[in-house]
Amino acid sequence: MPKSARFRILTRELNRLKKQFLPKISPIGLYSDRQLARTLAYRVLAHAEIESYLEDRAWEVAQDAKKAWDNSGETRLTLISLLAFSGQMMEIPPETLTPTKGNKKVSLDKIKLSKKIDSAIKSFKWVIDNNHGVKEANILALLLPIGIDSDDLDPRGLLLWIHLVKKEGLLHIHQLHHT
Repeated sequence: MPKSARFRILTRELNRLKKQFLPKISPIGLYSDRQLARTLAYRVLAHAEIESYLEDRAWEVAQDAKKAWDNSGETRLTLISLLAFSGQMMEIPPETLTPTKGNKKVSLDKIKLSKKIDSAIKSFKWVIDNNHGVKEANILALLLPIGIDSDDLDPRGLLLWIHLVKKEGLLHIHQLHHT
């Protein structure tokens, strides 16, 4: 499968950070305080790069589904998922479009699918803008609403991946030391 331009940027940035911050592996496992501090800096910056990548790609997928809907009425799994995970209530349709009692106008938010889709997109954008991490909850909040099926996510693999991302810099130092 071809790699996206955004994935190539992520890979390039992670490699650049690794070269700039991670020390060469010491065969005896001795590192200066400066080397350890730079390793921790790598961890923070690598987290930020991965978080940014996941957010950018999730938003791109959501936007593509919205554009397909706007341009041709194409319904994608992503759009259905965005609606399902947006927190919107599944309300029954109104009894009439022309009420004679109470509020004389039916809110477009209640009857127009395009308004519900716009609301779901806005809700997902809020999730992305307020995402601050690469923990399991953060990743699920980005992936499930764009149609990634939970059955396709191996919880053990996801947790292992998160653990490795967190420990990447520290693993670099200890990897050969413990082999």
